[in-house]
Amino acid sequence: MNSKDIASNIHIQEFATELSAIVDQYIGLDHIHISPEGRFFYTQAPLPGSPLLLHHYRGPFFVDIHPDDLEKIMNGVVPAHDYILQANWLIGYFWGGGSMIGGGYYQPFDIVNRQDEVIRYFKILSCRGNRRASGYMPSKENCDGCSIRNCPFSMYKDGNWENELQEYDPRMDLFRTLKKLFEEDFPGYTFEGFSCSKIPDDQIILSPCGHYSADHPYAFTVSVSENVVRGLLMRTITPPDWEKYAMSFTLQICTPDNHFCEVTPENIRKAFEKVDFSAMHTNVESNNTVDSHGNVTVKEHGGILAAIRKFFANV
Repeated sequence: MNSKDIASNIHIQEFATELSAIVDQYIGLDHIHISPEGRFFYTQAPLPGSPLLLHHYRGPFFVDIHPDDLEKIMNGVVPAHDYILQANWLIGYFWGGGSMIGGGYYQPFDIVNRQDEVIRYFKILSCRGNRRASGYMPSKENCDGCSIRNCPFSMYKDGNWENELQEYDPRMDLFRTLKKLFEEDFPGYTFEGFSCSKIPDDQIILSPCGHYSADHPYAFTVSVSENVVRGLLMRTITPPDWEKYAMSFTLQICTPDNHFCEVTPENIRKAFEKVDFSAMHTNVESNNTVDSHGNVTVKEHGGILAAIRKFFANV
């Protein structure tokens, strides 16, 4: 199923036209995609009956839809109108930028029965996305011509973010809880960075971050199952007790050489041996001497510095 087949299908044309009218945003035929794998760790593959309607960092709004759903619409098995009314729509954004948090987000929303709200949300979301991509805020001329009143994002209108559609992110509840529990069990270590991948749903993988400064704590990046992230964002996973939920996972360390091991004090220490650049720098400096004129003499006790000096001495 290629993009030309999708764009030329009369049922998809009906789908795009009606959807565009509902949310008051142009949904191009070339912006309706099957997404069996998701978009990296930013957004996950949509489930049947739960399409994603998102703002793209390049500007347009687009649909990521399960292949089975798209095939049913294209073949007329499910009328486009009926699908739009019955779907569990997930709205948000795909903005990228290196971080799962802030780079991709969605939540379930009734775009049909709460049409005014989704129109307002998408207009403000579009300006937010353009600001993130370009660095520029909307001009006074653009704001004056916009139908959104009391916009909290505009520099020329008064508004309150508390009155807008909230973007509650349960991923952060999980991350904060995991971080709190880990810091209590292993003082001196913390979590920085949150991602997801194709791992078992009951596992969490910890990868050591590079340690470049003695003043900075030793930190791990946390990776959970993409199914868990999808469930949290879709609100199908709603833990009544975050600590109990966090403790249900099995934690493993992935070392820089892709070796997996249990989370123990000894294994944590070993995990940072090859990425503790601060300690390496300190060790190198400790092998050097400085004379009264400020000249540095490298003590050749072996290692890479000695090898480099010997190499150039023979050139």
